[in-house]
Amino acid sequence: MFKFKIPAWLRTLSFIFLASILIYFAFRSVNLNEVWIYAKKANWGYVAISFLIGYAAVISRGNRWTLVLDGLNKSVPRWNAIHATAFGYLMNQVLPRAGEVARATALNRSDKIPVNILIGTIIIERTIDLLMMGILSGVTFILSSGEIQRFLSITDSGISDDAQSSNNYLKITLMGSVILIFILLFYLKKDKPNLFFNWIKNFISGMIDGIKSVGKLESKTKFWQHTIFIWACYFLMIYLCFFAFPFTENLSIVQGLFVMTAAAIGYLVPVPGGVGAYHYLVAMALVVLGRSYEQGLAFATVVHATQTLMMVSTGIVGFFALTSKKVKSRSNGSD
Repeated sequence: MFKFKIPAWLRTLSFIFLASILIYFAFRSVNLNEVWIYAKKANWGYVAISFLIGYAAVISRGNRWTLVLDGLNKSVPRWNAIHATAFGYLMNQVLPRAGEVARATALNRSDKIPVNILIGTIIIERTIDLLMMGILSGVTFILSSGEIQRFLSITDSGISDDAQSSNNYLKITLMGSVILIFILLFYLKKDKPNLFFNWIKNFISGMIDGIKSVGKLESKTKFWQHTIFIWACYFLMIYLCFFAFPFTENLSIVQGLFVMTAAAIGYLVPVPGGVGAYHYLVAMALVVLGRSYEQGLAFATVVHATQTLMMVSTGIVGFFALTSKKVKSRSNGSD
């Protein structure tokens, strides 16, 4: 039976096109000069600390990965795991969700661990991360229910007509993208009507198995310590940047959790690096907290650019570090 497969280059172009649409509508009818004026007021000391905290999360994630691998008797040098993790984040800036395969492939080439085993360990990590995000989202809903309700009904708030228009266009774009994805799934898999339900069943079963597997780790305490540290870093990356701008320096920890949740959702949208979706959602979260849309975009742009720079720079370093180790091991082997 002929199976239609979307070429990889077409998927990449589609993601880039969607990102371009989102960034266009996020900045549509916005006074860019005003955004730039607000961005220039940033205290770059706090921004630099946010950069370092972001890399601390990458280091901790790499160390956590080694704990999972140790449980499978597949020990690797911790800096190899860290560099592979950083390289994975770099690839996510190019193609959404490609980072998981990229970091597994990178560690496979440097330490000869089978890719299927590495992918399995990554699924375990992502399962726990999804659990943590669910917990934080629940806490945010409890502590910021009023803000969330206003966020969901932002078109009825007192924002400007231009921002409101951009919001409507973005909703249409996102809704259209979701509908298109479901149409493609139906078209490509219409001969397997139970595929979607089986996928959900397997996904939930995989999550349960992943959580159970963590309980079998010898270093499960360290695993959870790294997990908490990673998510604390994600929060501090946002919260510390509040102090970098005069218009956000008085926001509270609870409000920081609310903005972080909006940012996390932005990164979930399948576009390279969450571009556009991140800017829009973070800006709108700050609008809910009483800031202007231009101020929100200035904050989102600086924070997103800082973390993107961190992921790109450390990813490049990680790539060359792993490559040099591979070349060195080959030369030693030939000797």
